[in-house]
Amino acid sequence: MSPPKCLGPLVAAGAALFAGAALAEAPIPIAVFPFTINDTSGYPAPGQQERLAVATKELTETLAASGRYRPVDLAPYSKEIATLQPADECGECWAALARKAGATLEVIPSVQKVSVLISQMTMWVANVQTMKYGRLVQGQIRGDNAEAYARGIDFLVRQELLKKRG
Repeated sequence: MSPPKCLGPLVAAGAALFAGAALAEAPIPIAVFPFTINDTSGYPAPGQQERLAVATKELTETLAASGRYRPVDLAPYSKEIATLQPADECGECWAALARKAGATLEVIPSVQKVSVLISQMTMWVANVQTMKYGRLVQGQIRGDNAEAYARGIDFLVRQELLKKRG
């Protein structure tokens, strides 16, 4: 039994809309590795490792919320990740792990703490097949607390990483 003729245009429009949605660009699978820190300030802050874990979660969620990226699950690889620390000093050692997790891109975030007040937040983004670094974003953050880290991540992702290069 076919639909009534008066529904034909609606069915056709719905099919076209569905097809258009299917053609929309899918989010890029990205491996978000844990933040690491190089603290040369001489003043280690309590809760530093917890703050880095929260920052990694914040970065992952911000990238996912953009709709441009789909973070892959790295939890099954936590032991391997722990052996590769610090992330920003091992060259291309992350690529094989990111590929194994199903990522196309990887982001390696780090913090360089130079004083009680000033830190440099950096994120390297690379294609895990070619190991070509497509983006490097960095900026200074003021403060050594969760709020300062969250502001830094928000700025670097929204104002730098997601910005179209032209």
